[in-house]
Amino acid sequence: NGLKIFIVESNREPTVTFRLLVRSGSAYDGTKTGLANLATALLDRGTKTRSADEFARQLDFIGASFNAGATSDATFVSADGLTKFQDKILDLFSDAVLHPAFPADELAKEKTKALSAIEAEKKSPGTLGAKLRKAIIFGTHPYGLSATEQSVKAIEQADVAAFHHTYFLPNNATLAIVGDVKADQVLEQIKKAFDGWKRGPIPKTDWPKFPEQKGVTIHLIDRPGSVQSNVLVAQKGVPRNNPMVPELNVLNTALGGGSSGRLFQNLREKHGWTYGAYSSFTFQKVGGIFSAGAEVRNEVTDLAIAEIMKELNRIRSEPMPELELALQRDYSVGNYLLSLESPERTAERVQEIDLYNLSKDFYRNYAKRLSGVTPPQALDLAKKYISTTDAAIIVVGDASQVKSKLEKFGKVQVYDADLHPLAPTAAK
Repeated sequence: NGLKIFIVESNREPTVTFRLLVRSGSAYDGTKTGLANLATALLDRGTKTRSADEFARQLDFIGASFNAGATSDATFVSADGLTKFQDKILDLFSDAVLHPAFPADELAKEKTKALSAIEAEKKSPGTLGAKLRKAIIFGTHPYGLSATEQSVKAIEQADVAAFHHTYFLPNNATLAIVGDVKADQVLEQIKKAFDGWKRGPIPKTDWPKFPEQKGVTIHLIDRPGSVQSNVLVAQKGVPRNNPMVPELNVLNTALGGGSSGRLFQNLREKHGWTYGAYSSFTFQKVGGIFSAGAEVRNEVTDLAIAEIMKELNRIRSEPMPELELALQRDYSVGNYLLSLESPERTAERVQEIDLYNLSKDFYRNYAKRLSGVTPPQALDLAKKYISTTDAAIIVVGDASQVKSKLEKFGKVQVYDADLHPLAPTAAK
């Protein structure tokens, strides 16, 4: 039926993890943004043969866990527990995947939670900045959209059922099993559990292109009364299948991956303007974002932006000292090796190879790639993938306190908490 299966035998612990990945996520919501997240939230809230309470009780009785969610590129469903309950876990897991009922009362509860979360996000400077960042970088492409009160309220029972029917297809999915299992035995169980799951046509997508990013633009979300400013310097990044992702992760660690990164050392240790300053690459299937930022006092908002720009310029104009880079290489390798202890993360990785069309030995060579980054290579990557001339400066703060400080960088566009642009007269 087209379902691709990955089995990772590991007897370190007497547990098993099942993880289904559907190659369609929130980018496939259509006009009702938030649909994929609501659909996955309801998978364990009742099936054709079990009520939500029955499902929860049966799961709890065997000490198993169930989780589901959506990223832009994919939706996922996972269940894990002791191997001795493998048959029961698989029965519950497959029932949620194949036969969700999407009860109207459970949908109403999830919509209420989603609306409360959207309202809470308006009070979170970090979330507001992140939402505006993707809207600026990705524009009208689905990557740039966020759920709103209007889009969530418009979602009905038929919509979540249609999303499941349209995209939860075996030929649009992969299944990873990680744990204390035998491949031949578990494969027969999978065939039985998913018997009758029929393949179907996968709708084609026709998404708009990302907007061009030229010059430095300044964007300010007004939060009256805020005593701090959340600052982001953001630009278009690279997709997940870019061949230099491991090396870019080391570069980012050196710049702003933690307390030893340059941004942290500058803005916190040297200047004392913030509790922490960080940077990140976000990799998605057809695009990504690079950003650097911090939360600082209003009075030093412009100075902090200048120092972030200074560090971005420095890392792309001067070779990094070998001793500094060695520290970041070792840190990156150590974090990666620790993550190998997680069955869920292992399941994610084997599925990422398929989802993002990575080389089959990508993770086999990952630690070697991390440890092999040289100063000249880091410099070349920074020159190619980090810019200070084509970037968006995004600030969340009190416009009456910081707008004039930002004008030294260029014309400032002000937004309200719903991310609606304000006219110049209303933005004063």
